[in-house]
Amino acid sequence: MWSVRLSRSRDERSSYTLGSDETAETICKRMAELRRELIHDMQDVSRSAEAMTSPSYYIRKFPWATLALAAGVGYMLIPKKKQVVYPDMEALAELVRKNQVNFNASKATEESQGVVKTLAVMGLTWAAKAGMNYVIQQLTTAASKAMEPKETPSSPVDEPTDVTG
Repeated sequence: MWSVRLSRSRDERSSYTLGSDETAETICKRMAELRRELIHDMQDVSRSAEAMTSPSYYIRKFPWATLALAAGVGYMLIPKKKQVVYPDMEALAELVRKNQVNFNASKATEESQGVVKTLAVMGLTWAAKAGMNYVIQQLTTAASKAMEPKETPSSPVDEPTDVTG
């Protein structure tokens, strides 16, 4: 190993003394080599960090765990199926007598009106878009006609002259 000793003299100058088997050139070469290795190591760490932040890394590395996670998320997002009970006529009559059943016959008409409203809104949206396109086309045509240069007479004979004056 090498050691560096700092000694101060009376005139406050610093001097370094190497007390080792290695020479200064060898140390400089070793330091340059370490710097080069450090650059490559930093590039490797950077590539590794980029790969680990990418979702595709985990999909390739852990396909079964990714599949299980996706299935779990899908299971949690899909609502549970409602339980349908088919009671007999006696049970329904009993529930009606106790006023525990509410019949809502207007719900079916509301759904059919909802479809009609949706179709009407779609039609109005289409008509508004078509109308706007027509207006823009007409304005563009009018603007291009206004920008065209007016016809100038090609010869003096074509110009109207005032002979009475």
